[in-house]
Amino acid sequence: MLVFMKVFLADTSMPAVSKLERALAFAGFSCEKHIFSGKFPEFAESSDEGEEAKGVVLLGDGLDVRTMQAFVRHCHVAVPGLPVIAVVRAGECDAIESLLEAGIADYLCMPVRLRELVTRVSLALRRAYPSEYAAGVRAIGPFVFSRYPNRVTRDGKEIVLTAREFELASLLFAHIGQPLSRLTLEEAVWPDNENELSRTVDTHVSRVRNKLGLHEASGFSLQQVYGYGYRLVRL
Repeated sequence: MLVFMKVFLADTSMPAVSKLERALAFAGFSCEKHIFSGKFPEFAESSDEGEEAKGVVLLGDGLDVRTMQAFVRHCHVAVPGLPVIAVVRAGECDAIESLLEAGIADYLCMPVRLRELVTRVSLALRRAYPSEYAAGVRAIGPFVFSRYPNRVTRDGKEIVLTAREFELASLLFAHIGQPLSRLTLEEAVWPDNENELSRTVDTHVSRVRNKLGLHEASGFSLQQVYGYGYRLVRL
């Protein structure tokens, strides 16, 4: 079963964590933001189902080194093996050395390059949870879907999709041959927006069809089921 992991973001202000979140959310990561004011958040606690938290903790540069060290100790006691990545100011060699000794999995220097941020988070998850990471990779014909971050390739060439286009495409490929109603697609891809119109679904389906080339010549056909929804067919 595919395990969805989170990126737990912690810093001293909402603008700081939101800036980091935007790049990660676009890449398909589920993020949980925490503003640190002296008390450690409970993101490292077990879930209601008794499962330990899985993901990566990302500490923003607004936190001082001692606070970051305390974060690392707190995380490793609560959930052993939970990887922690720290964002530090460039040139702070002593800070980097002390954080590495404390057990951080990786670090990034300011200014953060968003593409590098996504890559570093992905690598930390891959190292910490190899089986879960492998479960997020699925090959169907010439297409390969992978998570952490969301990525799809066709014949080895990456196809750039938005987060919602990726979720829509993944859903269709997970139900090849099965008609999916517009309501099903809306609830799966837009779960937090009750006001989305079916026209939005139609627009996204059209984009997914064109970007992935889901026409008869490709061996797949994304068909409209009139009055109901859509169906992906393998020819």
